[in-house]
Amino acid sequence: MKNIKKTKLELSGELQSANQKAAEIETQLNGHGETRSQTMNDVRDSEIRYRRLFETSQNGILILDAESGAITDANPFLREMLGYASEELIGKRLWEIGAFVDVKDSKAAFEELQLKEYIRYEDLPLKTKEGQSREVEFVSNVYLVNGKKVIQCNIRDISERREIEKGLEKTRKELEVTKISEDAAREYAESIINTVRESLIALDQDLRVVTASRSFYEIFKVKPEETVGQLIYDLGNKQWDIPKLRELLETILPKKATFDNYEVKHDFSTIGRRIMLLNARQIQRVLGKERIILLAIEDITERREIENGLEKTRKELEVTKISEDAAREYAESIINTVRESLIALDQDLRVVTASRSFYDVFKVKPEETVGQLIYDLGNKQWNIPKLRELLETILPQKATFDNYEVEHDFATIGRRIMLLNARQIQRVLGKKRIILLAIEDITERKEIENGLEKAHEDLKELAAELNRTAKVKSEFLSNMSHELRTPLNSINGFSEVLFDETFGPLNEKQKKYVNNVLTSGKHLLLLINQILDMAKVEAGKMKLVLSTLPMKTLLNEISLLLADMVSKKKLHMDLEISEDLPNIEADELKVKEILYNLLSNAVKFTREGGRIGMWAKKADSEIEIVVWDTGVGIAPENMEKIFEGFFRVDTPYSRVTEGTGLGLPLSKKLVELHGGKLSVESAGLYKGISVRFTLPIVSRKVV
Repeated sequence: MKNIKKTKLELSGELQSANQKAAEIETQLNGHGETRSQTMNDVRDSEIRYRRLFETSQNGILILDAESGAITDANPFLREMLGYASEELIGKRLWEIGAFVDVKDSKAAFEELQLKEYIRYEDLPLKTKEGQSREVEFVSNVYLVNGKKVIQCNIRDISERREIEKGLEKTRKELEVTKISEDAAREYAESIINTVRESLIALDQDLRVVTASRSFYEIFKVKPEETVGQLIYDLGNKQWDIPKLRELLETILPKKATFDNYEVKHDFSTIGRRIMLLNARQIQRVLGKERIILLAIEDITERREIENGLEKTRKELEVTKISEDAAREYAESIINTVRESLIALDQDLRVVTASRSFYDVFKVKPEETVGQLIYDLGNKQWNIPKLRELLETILPQKATFDNYEVEHDFATIGRRIMLLNARQIQRVLGKKRIILLAIEDITERKEIENGLEKAHEDLKELAAELNRTAKVKSEFLSNMSHELRTPLNSINGFSEVLFDETFGPLNEKQKKYVNNVLTSGKHLLLLINQILDMAKVEAGKMKLVLSTLPMKTLLNEISLLLADMVSKKKLHMDLEISEDLPNIEADELKVKEILYNLLSNAVKFTREGGRIGMWAKKADSEIEIVVWDTGVGIAPENMEKIFEGFFRVDTPYSRVTEGTGLGLPLSKKLVELHGGKLSVESAGLYKGISVRFTLPIVSRKVV
């Protein structure tokens, strides 16, 4: 994948574009957002399943570009079978690889495949990189993935099976010549059967099991004493009574002595659904004696799932209507944004190799790096005391070390803050060890975190000033909050796109960093919105949108929203809502905000296993609601401070950073705006709290 470099100006332009896109998505959220998010999740899950099967398959898989014939991917099984490293295959055309030169003149076969879109070769000879011979079955299919043709080549090593067949045939002839006893012949044949990985089972002419290979017992979870001598259909409590197997053994084989690649699908109660290819042979055990059936069973379930997964991914990608170029550009942008610099050192701390990103980030060249002592790099810019401490003191005592922070001023690129992860690894058994050093540049992340922290402190100061000044400063704060919301919405929108809609997988550390930015951004946005609401109330500009609210239903809905928080802290929640609770005339969003603020505070400030609750009843021309808990309570000296902005209580079982410090005072303002009253009662610190408020059935205060 090519390395993409972008200037800050270009990134800024992309951020603005992403912000505009996020705004458009937000306006369409109730229409198409959930469907698109679900589709993207399905695509991501499909890709993960395909990659898992691709990496673990016990057959070779090769992916080619259908236009050029260039190899784009090769799974580990194929690389190990042929003895090639990944970089020796990727980017080469099939007929340029030694192992494939003689595969039916593979260049001509490739041109034929472009026309026919399916080719199958049996008994093809291949040679490994070391010159060893392999007989393989070679099947190629053309698929359309996101509008582009690719070729999947499935390569199955059948050398062992052929050796078995040759060995059995050789045994038969030797028995005719040398008159070897039947017992000796059986022992020899069974030794061959139990050596190979493929499941083999031998049946007599009555279809009873004579012998089975060790791999048959292991794969199908059966024991020899439950198998030998049994009718094949009775095996595994009649799990093998498969109609297609009966067709092969009772209809096909009596007419044809051999039959290959007979596909059978079946759901086994012990090992689940399996897809099998059966090869059947009728062979003569001893000259002139009855014949037996040799059945070779190959499990191709994973291979079929890979093929189905590739097809499913293609269809799902078509649904999202994302062009291949756009998808590639998006994925490459993410990868090149989060990729860490890597450098490998020998035991003398000299550079063995370094990644391309290391050269790009630190502005050095390979010829100035490889073979040099790490401290001498960049005209001794890397002679960093904390780096020496890690390499010379910590690593000799501990083979691995993570998240070692180093701050340094480089003459070429300025001050950088880096997280170092170090590993000592053994290159070849018995040889010298090397040190692998991953360098993550966290300078910008630190600046973002410091900026968010400073912004939070600035907002707290502004809010405190709001409580001490008149309406003129409220107007100023309102304008300031509006100005802060625009860039913060952009940060949140871009973070959500990066976290939820990326095509390339983020690792857990990267997800954590993005999630930290998103969480902090959402927290600040909530704070800004509450400050803005407070400013509107103080300035007399808060407008209520009145409607008739079914309060019994609304109270139950709000309590359900908090069910997950209540469950996580193992709290007991009591609800007492009067059956005759009337509907009221009020602003639905503001009433929900009041209830959510008070109930979430009760959850946050109550220890694990405690109790919270809410009761509601009709009282004359208003309704009365009480939210209570058995949590931290309020000390008498703090009762006068609870309606001041940013007053919060530290407890051993709640985090100060969970709230904004404006929830309670804002709730009081909103209750009063509706014409109601709000009060707080507490018997003292760690003795719980009750918040009592009223709302008129018909609002007396319309603003």
